[in-house]
Amino acid sequence: MVSVQLKSIVVQDLHCSYGSREVLRGVNLSVSSGEVAAIVGVSGSGKSTLAYCLSGIIPHKIEAEVSGEISIDDTNYRELSFRDIISHVNIVMEDYESQIFGLTVEEDIAFGLENLGLPRSEIANRLDWALMAFDLIDRRKALVSELSGGLKQRLAIASTAVLKPDFLILDNPTSNLDWPGILKLKQLVQELKTSGSGVILMLRKIKGFEECIDKIYILNSGSLRQVEFSNSALTPQFKPLIRNSRESVGSALISIEDVWFKYGGPYVLKGINLKVYAGESLVVMGCNGSGKTTLMKHLNGLLKPCKGRVVVCGRDTRNFSAAQMARFVGLAFQDPDKHLFAETVWEEVSFGCRNLNLPLENATKALKLLKLVELKDKPIHELSMGEKVRVVVASALALDPKVLVLDEPTTGQDYDLLQELAYLIYKLKVSGKAVVVVTHDSDFALAIADRIAVMNDGKIAYCGKPMEILYNEEVVEKAKLEPPSQARLLEVRG
Repeated sequence: MVSVQLKSIVVQDLHCSYGSREVLRGVNLSVSSGEVAAIVGVSGSGKSTLAYCLSGIIPHKIEAEVSGEISIDDTNYRELSFRDIISHVNIVMEDYESQIFGLTVEEDIAFGLENLGLPRSEIANRLDWALMAFDLIDRRKALVSELSGGLKQRLAIASTAVLKPDFLILDNPTSNLDWPGILKLKQLVQELKTSGSGVILMLRKIKGFEECIDKIYILNSGSLRQVEFSNSALTPQFKPLIRNSRESVGSALISIEDVWFKYGGPYVLKGINLKVYAGESLVVMGCNGSGKTTLMKHLNGLLKPCKGRVVVCGRDTRNFSAAQMARFVGLAFQDPDKHLFAETVWEEVSFGCRNLNLPLENATKALKLLKLVELKDKPIHELSMGEKVRVVVASALALDPKVLVLDEPTTGQDYDLLQELAYLIYKLKVSGKAVVVVTHDSDFALAIADRIAVMNDGKIAYCGKPMEILYNEEVVEKAKLEPPSQARLLEVRG
């Protein structure tokens, strides 16, 4: 194909199936240069499959049965090689870590540019632009392995956007981004749009992108339809659940006492003091790289404090292994692909029960609670990211721990599943368990939290009741948190 800017991608009556399972059903879509289209859908609705078809990954890299047509400037994809397609249509996949190749931040951004054979001066200019655009300039020499999940996602997007494709597909690009990262991404999308590139956003919610989106589609059970911005399905509201006051909860199950920790360089946790009580849900918020996941790994003994101590269920974690603490603390990790190892959903969820001689009925209950029964025998590698997150949560829940820690459980989840998760957290609290949730989603935090702790630069910057934190505009601005939805704000103020 000639290296000129293309004008449109047109999809006509697209069907896609994996064996007998039809995922896309008669999809019609058109995106022009300088246009931003948002495709919103629930977990498992087919967003990633559509993204793979648009980028040529299906059928060139992933086998599937495809019918219908995708054309780029009147040239049918069937006439193009995979190399031809990706030279004009690029993608940041939901599994963004699979697209990171460099050892350091600047190596990864420069990798694609060097493969294009660009002059050194052009590579340097684009590298500086990407580092500034994604607020990675202070981390240009940082090792990728030491970045938080949100920073890695920001890096993956920067490394793709720097190639300046005619069309860019972003599959669930906000899953691990903090609010500043979302705003940076919105600015990038607007910049790409202004420069004439077309952008397709596969999203769980459009919050933060309202100003730059030109048209919105809802993908439901493989069928796509265009909707108005006012469609209520785009802004669902969580049902309020009963909150517990400090007076109504039990004794402290978690006691974090003046904890300091570093991986080798500067301290990433700095004098943390925090308690979590039986029957309470604590939400931990804060920007990417603030120390949230590092703190969570102290709760089950994966990491040990350099100074201070963590006491969970009466046990000082310095004196117990993570395997020993697993009977008391269930931790659902942020990056499921790093922690899923079994062949099928059932093997994964039941592994802890079999290993610790716990009743397999625990695993069966966990499958039901997380809506995974129908996926019980499905291979892990065939799951969507949202489904993998639910498997990780179910695996932790199956151990029937006194403390459940959920690190970014909203990744890939739609509103209905999050409402179910909110109710599950409520039931766990009622049974006397403590639940700790890390999230950037302010609306979900408001739905589930008894208290919110906000981290900044390895410290607890704020800690209080949900409305004291998230409806305080000064705190939200200083802590760079996602503002709650306007509808919720008006509801409380009214």
